[in-house]
Amino acid sequence: MLSKKRKVYLKLNIVSILFTVVSLTSVTLAWFAYSGLAQARTEVGVKAWYIEFEKDNEVVSNDIVISLEDIYPGMPPRKEEVNIKNLGDVDAKLTYKIDNARILDSNEDYYEVSNNMTSEYIEDALSHNYPFHIDINVDKLYIDSKDEATFKINVTWPLDSGNNALDSSWGNSAYAYSEAQELLEPEERAPAIEVMIKVTAEQAIDDLDSVDIKYLLGKKIKYDTSTGKSCSTLGGTCIETHVIDTRNLVSDEYVSLLPKTSLGDGSFAEYQSINPNWHTQYRLLTATDVIKILSLDIENSTIKINGISDTIIGRVLNNTRANTILSNVVTNEGHFEYTSFSYLKYGQCIWTSDDYSNLGFALDNTKLYGENKSTQCKMIPVLTVEKSELE
Repeated sequence: MLSKKRKVYLKLNIVSILFTVVSLTSVTLAWFAYSGLAQARTEVGVKAWYIEFEKDNEVVSNDIVISLEDIYPGMPPRKEEVNIKNLGDVDAKLTYKIDNARILDSNEDYYEVSNNMTSEYIEDALSHNYPFHIDINVDKLYIDSKDEATFKINVTWPLDSGNNALDSSWGNSAYAYSEAQELLEPEERAPAIEVMIKVTAEQAIDDLDSVDIKYLLGKKIKYDTSTGKSCSTLGGTCIETHVIDTRNLVSDEYVSLLPKTSLGDGSFAEYQSINPNWHTQYRLLTATDVIKILSLDIENSTIKINGISDTIIGRVLNNTRANTILSNVVTNEGHFEYTSFSYLKYGQCIWTSDDYSNLGFALDNTKLYGENKSTQCKMIPVLTVEKSELE
C-alpha cells in the first residue's frame, strides 16, 4: 500500500511522461517535442529519394528518445505517433531498432544492443517484463512512393497488474527515484526511464533478410485449391486468402495463407481432424497466429482478467512470449479483446487448435476466448504454400 503522503504526491505531481527527441544541437522537452531535421536525399538512377518524418505537421528527427520523467501505477496511457512520408519516387523499407534503454539508473535494468543482446530482446523486455509497458510499432514495413506510414509509441502502467509484490516494489522504487531527483539541481536530474530508438527508411531492395514485399501481412491472394497455384477470378476452387505471417522474409520458401472460405461448422474435436481435399499443405489455425497479429495494435488489443486492470497485449515477437501470455490468460480464466480481426468476419465463432483448459480457444469479431468444445464453430485451415507456386 502507498502511504498517505505518497498518494497525495502522486495526485499533485501530474508530470507523467515526457517524450523527447535528441538532435545534434538541442534537446527540447515537451509531451512529444522534437528538434532537428531528418531529410535523406540521394540519387538512385533518375529517381528521387526523399523521406520525411513528421509530428503534428512539424518535420522531426528520426532519432527518438522515450523519456519518462515520472511514472506511477494507474497513470493515464500515453500514446504518440510520427508520420513517415515517402515523398520520393522509390519505394522505402522501414525498420526501427532500440539502441539502449535505462530504467531508474539500475545496472540490472540497463539494456544495450550488443553481440549478446538484440533490439528485439530489449523490445520484448520493455513490453512484458515490468508492471509498466512500453510498446512501439510501425504500421507498414514498406512505404510505396508518395505513400506514408505511422510509427507509434504507447506507454501504460495499469493500476493493478495482478502481481501485488511487483506493483508495490516498482511503485516504491519509482517514487523514491522521483523524490531523489527533486533534491538535485534541474540540470543534474535524469529521467526515470529513457529509451533510445532509431527509425530508418531505406531503399526497398529484396535482400534475403528483408520482409518480402509480395507477402506482407494481410495481403489478399487468390488461390486455386485444385491446382495449388494462384488464380485470377474468384469462384469454384479459386478462393480469396490473406497472408497471416507477421514477418515473411524474402528467404522464406513458404507463406501462410488464411482462407476466407470455411469448411463448414463443427465441434473442437472435428476441427482437429479436418482433411480438406485441397492441392496444398495445410495446418490448423492457432491461438499464437491470432495473438501475434492482434499484438500489432498496441492501443486497442487488451487482456481482460476479472479482478485486475485491463492490460495491453504488447508486441508479441516470438512463440515463447505468445505461449507465456496464453498460459497466463488461461490460468486466470481471462480472454483477449480487440477492435477487429479483419482477416475473418463471421457472425459466429471460429476455432483455433489450442486448448483452453477443458474449453477450446475460439475467436469472433471482437474477442479470443474459451469456448465449449461441443459448440459448432467455423472450421478454417491455414494453407502453407510454396511462394514459387504463386509467382
